Amino acid sequence: MKASRTLLGIVAAALTVGASGPNPSIERIEKGLRPPVLIEGDKTWTLEERMRLFHVPGLSVAVFRDFQISWAKAYGFADEAAGMKPTDATLFQAGSVSKPVAAMGALKLVEEGKLSLDKDVNAYLKGWKIPENDLTKKTPVTLEMLLSHTGGLTVHGFPGYAADAKVPTVIEVLDGAAPANSPPIRVDLPPGTQYRYSGGGYTIVQLAMTDVTGQSFPRLLEALVLKPLGMTQSTYDQPLPATLVPKAAAGYSADGKEVPGKRHVYPEMAAAGLWTTPSDLARFGIGLQNILRGKPGPISKAMAERMTTAVRDGYGLGLAVAEKDGVYFSHDGADEGFQTLFIAHKTKGYGVAIMANSDAGFKVMPELLRAIGAEYGWEGFPEAPVRTAQLTAAQLAAVAGRYKLGTDEVLVVAPKGDALECRVTFAEPFTLVPISPIAFVRRDEDTRYILSNSWVRVDPGGVPGKEFPRMTAKARVPSEDLEAGRVDEAIAAYRKLKEANPADPAVAEQRFNGVGYRLLMQKDYPKAIAIFQLNTELYPASANTYDSLAEAYMASGDKEKAIALYRKSMQVIDADAKATPEQKTAMKANAIAKLKELGATP
Repeated sequence: MKASRTLLGIVAAALTVGASGPNPSIERIEKGLRPPVLIEGDKTWTLEERMRLFHVPGLSVAVFRDFQISWAKAYGFADEAAGMKPTDATLFQAGSVSKPVAAMGALKLVEEGKLSLDKDVNAYLKGWKIPENDLTKKTPVTLEMLLSHTGGLTVHGFPGYAADAKVPTVIEVLDGAAPANSPPIRVDLPPGTQYRYSGGGYTIVQLAMTDVTGQSFPRLLEALVLKPLGMTQSTYDQPLPATLVPKAAAGYSADGKEVPGKRHVYPEMAAAGLWTTPSDLARFGIGLQNILRGKPGPISKAMAERMTTAVRDGYGLGLAVAEKDGVYFSHDGADEGFQTLFIAHKTKGYGVAIMANSDAGFKVMPELLRAIGAEYGWEGFPEAPVRTAQLTAAQLAAVAGRYKLGTDEVLVVAPKGDALECRVTFAEPFTLVPISPIAFVRRDEDTRYILSNSWVRVDPGGVPGKEFPRMTAKARVPSEDLEAGRVDEAIAAYRKLKEANPADPAVAEQRFNGVGYRLLMQKDYPKAIAIFQLNTELYPASANTYDSLAEAYMASGDKEKAIALYRKSMQVIDADAKATPEQKTAMKANAIAKLKELGATP
């Protein structure tokens, strides 16, 4: 953020429904941002100081209660260079929160008989079709699969296009053809068998909707969803029409620098193209809540129930669905320079939409959400700080020790003052604060630890979890050997673990990759190289293992070995059965770039 700008005291606009003058609840929220667990005696943060700390120029929020907008308020700057402050009407890019709004439009077309949730979606695509392969021959991709991210489609998300860049057509995006900057969207997992987030799948939904109606996507969504729900400040137009540009925020990177050209263009409209305000997203949430309680809306109550019921892994038709005492539906989103958080209770008429013009918005928004939930007593949001217990030095010493969390993970617990200092192998240390003689909490994560003389139980979100045994003084796992510099012993132990149980998560390719990169970041090149080398031995068909080992050698200064390994990576990429098409494209591009950097030919 520029030194001449400050967030202190800047509130651009405020709308408080049903009240006048200062609002104590809003003031408490603005001063009550909190971590996942607030310990009694700890201070909360102000919204101003957190925005300043994380370089978030602007933020806008709308809170709804009792099925109506309670208040909306905007903070900071919408455009620092122009000195523009945001108002409730300032437009932000919603990122992936475009998806649930688009999903409601698709479900409206289902109820009109123009689409079907259960039939092969290729039946509705007039020109371009999902390319057929052995997977789609066995199980065709349906609209329900696309909306629930279970269609087996590639391409997680999209980077968008700079203001001066050529923008591809939807067909070019689907095929990954120039000038598209994303890989082809293809089926590479058995449809209907697992959840894998795919903005690519929503781009297919976009094409199906326009093919069966003959209308442009922005006009179609305007008619199907935006106007019926009163979302009059929203549009899927990409790029943003010139008449609306003066109302739009500029996007900023996580370090506070403005996105070149202020904002990107997203032809992948259903996946990432919605321009909107928090108040309009609140109207979407309220509209869906009202439909669920029997009031009229774009879709029927039965379809709304289907939309907010998980298909697989906590995701319904366009929305994440989670139990947090009560049932919530939600989505978050990120476009270049913009981030959004949206959550609503399924039955009780409350929720919030928060939008920021910053890639660091997600650092502030969950803290603000917790303050809002605590202020209004929302289900699953603790209001009072957690009260600590005073334990004696003997009580703390009694639970100190080493606990085996897995075949290669150890939780080391040691007294420190009136609390416990803990560390899991290859992870950052954290503090456990006692709330009873056996129960402990940490500030940075909603996880409770129950410690006894012989075991520890880890309870994520307060839900009773698994018990892990205390280790003897002589027992140790490979990661402890590796950290202590006993590299040969660690490598030998990992080989034994792999031989005993190839499916053990401790010897999974991705785990070794993560451990290796942690060591690489610490510039511990010998250990990083040893782990990456082991990964190439255990997973010789994976191009990524050679790529990672090449990077370690390159960082250590061994150019010759780095060149050989980047070339090896390129040799096995095409036959790599685990890598997706987009991963293969990225690895090839990376290998070519690194070889050129090393002065070698690909």
